[in-house]
Amino acid sequence: MRLARRGRTRRRGRAPGRTLALAAACLVAAACGPRLRRLDDAPMYAGPRFELRAVRYFERLPLHYTGEVFRIQCRSDRTAGAPARPDQDAGWRTLGSGGAIGTRSARDVAEAERAHYLVLGPSILAWLGLVIHVSFDACGGFATWDPTTLPPDRIAPAPRPAWCAPEGGADCRYEDFRGERAPVYEDVRADASGRVSFRVRSSALRPTGALRVESDDFGATWRVADEPAPGVPAARP
Repeated sequence: MRLARRGRTRRRGRAPGRTLALAAACLVAAACGPRLRRLDDAPMYAGPRFELRAVRYFERLPLHYTGEVFRIQCRSDRTAGAPARPDQDAGWRTLGSGGAIGTRSARDVAEAERAHYLVLGPSILAWLGLVIHVSFDACGGFATWDPTTLPPDRIAPAPRPAWCAPEGGADCRYEDFRGERAPVYEDVRADASGRVSFRVRSSALRPTGALRVESDDFGATWRVADEPAPGVPAARP
């Protein structure tokens, strides 16, 4: 009878490919936690028809962004049907958003963003960003004026990367209003009759760097007129 040969058992090393696969799986597992985790919120405005708040979240987008972000949200009878989402409670409508790395609380965000949200009446809110939005019905809907819709001869174009049209396929029209060219909205007024007016300044605006914009029909149509350059008095009729 042949006896089994005794000898030392050799331990096989783990294949390099398997080791790398396990390491990658560990990294993926670490990144596969909740993509968005709520941190805190702070009130910005509470009135008879609507309220505003700032909400902070921690967002995890592997290889792209990891850190605090914010959402500015509005609630009223007109937003009651807004659905719940990972970054929005039911009944609230998200307006602005952005990064919030370095903030200590939602109160920091509320203070920083407050100047971009002007309450102009019981149901009237102006939201100022690169474009201007005005709601006459407590955040139910917004009229919008966008500086990129001006005729080309009114905009001084900024340099374009190669990937922008016409050489590339990307839509880079908002590059004309980034950084130091960002629009500044002033003297914003609106009332329940549907009238809204404001002044906008930007070095991208031709010929004077400033415009007066008005609407009498809740933003359905807009009138645009040149304003004198800063420091230059208006011409007399």
